[in-house]
Amino acid sequence: MIVYSFATEQKICEIGSVKVGGQPGELPTLLIGTVFYGRRYKELNEELLEKASKDIEAQRTISEETGNPSMLDVFIDSEEHVEERLSYVLDHTSSMEPFSIDVPEAEVRIEALDYLDGQGALDRVLYNSMNLGITEEEKEAIRSHPPKAAIVLGYNPRDLSTDGRMGILGHGSGMVEGGLIEMALECGIENLLLDTAATPFDHKAAETLRSIPAMKNRWGYPVGCSIHNTVESWLWLKKRRKENRELYNICDIGSNGLTIVLGADYMVYGPVSNAPFAFPFVGMVDKLVSEGAEEYFGVEPPEIHPRSRME
Repeated sequence: MIVYSFATEQKICEIGSVKVGGQPGELPTLLIGTVFYGRRYKELNEELLEKASKDIEAQRTISEETGNPSMLDVFIDSEEHVEERLSYVLDHTSSMEPFSIDVPEAEVRIEALDYLDGQGALDRVLYNSMNLGITEEEKEAIRSHPPKAAIVLGYNPRDLSTDGRMGILGHGSGMVEGGLIEMALECGIENLLLDTAATPFDHKAAETLRSIPAMKNRWGYPVGCSIHNTVESWLWLKKRRKENRELYNICDIGSNGLTIVLGADYMVYGPVSNAPFAFPFVGMVDKLVSEGAEEYFGVEPPEIHPRSRME
């Protein structure tokens, strides 16, 4: 089994009650499940909110059972949904539970930061994400309302190779002056999580995985991705999804294990409703990595780890 140990000092980030990063096997993998994503959540009703509540509690429960820390990823697709969705999550999490704000549009991310600052909740927010499309207004909003941590997305549309993904982070590849990491630090973000930017099959999907150890060895920040997006965009599997949901789920959940054996510290695993399947699977892979890390590199896991929780 492949187990890495990186020569570069590996940083550990703390976001609320969660720690993420370090050498492989040092900490259990952080799992982030998305809530309110999809067409069915365009308009929230009592039934959908009740389902979300049950899914959130199920993730919290299975996280405690396996030892893998958890986080909600709150999808917000428009300004009109900012207060509605964030207030719901604030009401359904403790003051120490971190959460990610997953917002495609810069204007909506700015609105979300302003709202969360007013609620005194920025100290447990993971900003998703700082990327190539960041605007000057967004950078100013981050400086004024700094979240505790941010995902920095290594997507380079001009070069999907590992070098290209690292280039957009490290020097900007002619598109971002100084690179996205430098820009994030200049905006006052103390805790950075690097995202290798999952791409579809036939668009250098393998580089999504290859970039994980490369980025960890280069910068030492926690690294991860949303590899399930690669699976979700797979046309062959999409055609069979309705007829064989179990097949789809196996491929979707199983893809997460590939990232861990290459050194990933966290992953956005998909809908939070998948937590009962994602956590035990990732916990199993964490156990294997931890055994190898201890045997070859002397890395001992903490007591709260699948090694002891899932005996």
